[in-house]
Amino acid sequence: MRPDHEIDRSLVARAKKGDMNAFESLVRKYQKLIYILCYRITGAHQTADDLSQETFVKAYIALPHFIDGHDFYPWLRRIALNNCFNFLKKWKRERPLVEEEKVAPGNLMSAPHESPPQTLERNEMERRFREAYRALPPDQKLIFSLRVFENMSYAEIAQSLHIPAGTVMSRLNRARKKLRIRLADCLRRS
Repeated sequence: MRPDHEIDRSLVARAKKGDMNAFESLVRKYQKLIYILCYRITGAHQTADDLSQETFVKAYIALPHFIDGHDFYPWLRRIALNNCFNFLKKWKRERPLVEEEKVAPGNLMSAPHESPPQTLERNEMERRFREAYRALPPDQKLIFSLRVFENMSYAEIAQSLHIPAGTVMSRLNRARKKLRIRLADCLRRS
């Protein structure tokens, strides 16, 4: 067993007994990961922030039902995914708040040896990818995010979303095709 899992199990055991400091340690440890997951799925800072907070509130309430011996993060991630999925189902006809991210030197994939034209080209490609990603239907965006950003297997995604693995593969395939089409002119220039 990895030391990280042992620390989590100790914190969970203490939190189940009412130790708020232990639960706060779990929140501090995973809040950024959960926020990033929610942000990638919803595309909106405020929504991701709200869903992250809701995830930890639900986790705290459900903590007595957490099965000892299981890993904490996958359980927490499932709560976050359910929150995000419910949000997307509720608001699927409305576009998320558009928040343009400022891409500055040092963001995402910047390289110290890039020339100014290379930096501009990379920034434009990142901007176009974000737009294309945000335009995906919610079910495809969710699966793409889990596979690419969370590195979950098809089986893990299927289990988390309670859908067949074949559905996961077909939605992921559709998402990739849509992204390729929207980014085709950028990809040809590369």
